[in-house]
Amino acid sequence: MSLISPAALLFDEVARLGSIRKAAEHLNVSPSALNRRILNLEEDYGLKLFERLPRGVRLTAAGEVLIADIRKWKADQERSKVRLQQLQGLRRGHVSVGLMECLAGDFARTLFNDIQARFRQFTLDIFVGGTALITEKILNSELDLAVCFNVPDRHNIHKLKVVEAPSGVIVSKEHPLAGRSNVPLSECINYPFILPDFSIAARRLIDSALGASGVQTVPSLVTNSTGLMKRLIADNRHIAFLNAGNLMDQQRDAGLEFIPLAGRLLAPEELSLITRSSQGLSSATSAVVDLIKAQMDSLPIAPKSA
Repeated sequence: MSLISPAALLFDEVARLGSIRKAAEHLNVSPSALNRRILNLEEDYGLKLFERLPRGVRLTAAGEVLIADIRKWKADQERSKVRLQQLQGLRRGHVSVGLMECLAGDFARTLFNDIQARFRQFTLDIFVGGTALITEKILNSELDLAVCFNVPDRHNIHKLKVVEAPSGVIVSKEHPLAGRSNVPLSECINYPFILPDFSIAARRLIDSALGASGVQTVPSLVTNSTGLMKRLIADNRHIAFLNAGNLMDQQRDAGLEFIPLAGRLLAPEELSLITRSSQGLSSATSAVVDLIKAQMDSLPIAPKSA
């Protein structure tokens, strides 16, 4: 159903064809009935809208003003239809997202709440794992999107957004290092420490930094769970080599703090929003991409690219 009056549409058709007879044939109405509608329209406006010519009609100055408005209304209505169709397409949809463990709290909850608030009939799968496993699932089309650290550059992985997370250590607020603006790597090894295992991409960066510093030491624990690492450093003795992005849950991480490493031995980590390069994004997935990008912009880590 058109929101534009039938009279306006008839008027536009006569103006387009320059003939009441031709417009009547096209609209499957009688010429006399169409002419009456035009005369009534002219009477309503109190102005002649067409000049009657031997072989048709021509718009008057008043008619030119009116036809410009009618065609603008039609164009606006078409744009509205497109937007409504897009919105209708977003009412239903399913998106699968992979997240690192550190994102499975406030980040995941905010994403879920935003989707529920805007797109009530969306369904969402969230898979939690390490970068290697998440990346594999993206490549196998088991996930539509993923947010993870230190994604390797590959031709079949498309990075939709990247932010940098400073590298350093996480300690309890009662630890002797707490409150420092930064700490040298050489000083970190004076304390028992916990390392991520090789399923977490940061481990290679950490080993490289420790090797470059000439440090020979053994960690107290190696684990694939950043959550466990953070729980264990609550003993006020241990430290954990983790980036700033691992302290994203304000309540859960309230007793912890991040301390950047001094110098450049340990490079910043990259948090990336990724998809498979060959995968076209559905309207539902594109909507979720926008929500995730907005969340990444709000993280306490500086954007590298967007």
